[in-house]
Amino acid sequence: MAILILVQTWGVPLASAQITTVGGDNSFQFKDGYTIVTHAVPANDSGPWSITADGAGHIWFVEENSNQLGSFNPNTGVFTQYPIPTPYSTPVAVTADAKGNVWFTELSTNKLGELPQGESQIMERPIPGAEIPLGNTTETLGCGPGAILADPTGSIWVACLFSNQIDEYFPTNKTFASFDLTVFPSGPAGMLLDGKGDLWFTAADANMLGKATISQLRNGTSDGIDEFAPLNATYLYRFTLETSFLGGSTTAESSLPTPSGIALDSSGRLWVTEHVDSSFDSYDPATGSLDRYWTSQTGGAYGFGVTFPNGIAINQNGTVWIAEHYGNRVAEFNPVSGQLIEYPVSNSTYDGVYQLTLDRNGNPWFVEIQGNSIGELLPSSDQSPLTMTLPTTATEPGTGGMISVPIGISEPKTSTRTTELKFNVSGITTTGILENMTWHFAPDAVSIAPGASGETNLTLATRDLSPGTYYLTLTAGAEPQGVLYSVILKLTVTEGGSPWTLPAILVGGTGVVVISLLLLWRRRLNAPYVPHTEAHGLILQRF
Repeated sequence: MAILILVQTWGVPLASAQITTVGGDNSFQFKDGYTIVTHAVPANDSGPWSITADGAGHIWFVEENSNQLGSFNPNTGVFTQYPIPTPYSTPVAVTADAKGNVWFTELSTNKLGELPQGESQIMERPIPGAEIPLGNTTETLGCGPGAILADPTGSIWVACLFSNQIDEYFPTNKTFASFDLTVFPSGPAGMLLDGKGDLWFTAADANMLGKATISQLRNGTSDGIDEFAPLNATYLYRFTLETSFLGGSTTAESSLPTPSGIALDSSGRLWVTEHVDSSFDSYDPATGSLDRYWTSQTGGAYGFGVTFPNGIAINQNGTVWIAEHYGNRVAEFNPVSGQLIEYPVSNSTYDGVYQLTLDRNGNPWFVEIQGNSIGELLPSSDQSPLTMTLPTTATEPGTGGMISVPIGISEPKTSTRTTELKFNVSGITTTGILENMTWHFAPDAVSIAPGASGETNLTLATRDLSPGTYYLTLTAGAEPQGVLYSVILKLTVTEGGSPWTLPAILVGGTGVVVISLLLLWRRRLNAPYVPHTEAHGLILQRF
């Protein structure tokens, strides 16, 4: 059942608030480092859903609507498509192993697909489900395979959305091992290997992260698996969590609503997308700390109030790349400086930028579910940086006054454009529209010619904001390009504030990420039986 939770906190009059830049810098250069190029998939309305790159540089993707596995050769511009033997299989995830074999999951038919390297015929293997006792009988619950991951050792890992398991497939002897998750329902949505013997995953339905110590895993048990809810005191919320396939519930709390994609940086931090909000997170396993960052707002574009970050990847330079499913953008985030650039895939149509991957050169590729295309971000020759300057620290005195943040903008003389910039600020709530504080830009837009500069001033009143640490996204949107340039600001509020209510979070027994997959499966009239829960119905009605 979906639960709408309002958490109310009470405080005393505000003592102080302070804004700082994340990296301690006051000058930020934004280079138009990439240009988006899209490639139309040959099959009409193919519904490309997930994407990966192999070691040879080929791009692979699964086509939900046309029931095919697709391949694209960037060197020749040629597409090749491979029909999946089982009709209406709903392929939803794809990966390539170190030998060049391509693997994918079939959600509706509970199968694992393989295209061996150099061959043209797909092979399929049934994935075992879970045996569930129902009184005096036992029912087999289908796996519902979603995310897939190739292990350097040769194993293939599969996340089972419906049977609440993670499976390991051994290609050498063509057998599966199934490992039960400790929380029901978990809804495993994304996976990664950290190189230390641990497999990390997002538990979308439980609003948790999970870790499986591979050396401790035992077939048919939950040995070696731990699931937990990362907590951030500023963003705590409570929700109802089901406890078993047979019913029952408990109250839980988390600061991570519907985690979806997951990636690991070189320092060991995990980066997670929230496929229900306009935010993404950084989690430090060593300290247990969770920071939440926001994309820019949608402005209601295409009828959506949230960006729904989903696919995520990190290149060798530490840049975090994010696919904004509803935002229709690809985001480039520098965690050190706190700079965020969002590239629109289109300024006129909604394309559904759901998943992304990095090719062997570290450049992002993505799918357009509605746009019937795959796309790439090519390094651009235009390296003329737009520069944004602002103070490293700004403080509110604690008397109900305002924080003033002067912002300077300039274009180099080498630039060939006159840029119209419109300013906004995001954070705190699901949509990124600030609550319990007021803000104002004066002016809210400037025009910058080559070699010229301009300025605006951001004024924030935080007296109604409860104590905590917030990250705000200060955005300058460039027109007509549609590119969004942002700096992440850290807002620290101390010693209370007026009574206020934390933004409402919609959480349910089944996360929105999982339901995005179920939407595909819904129209498969001849798909195998999968038990239907009340939570499934509630979320399905929202789309």
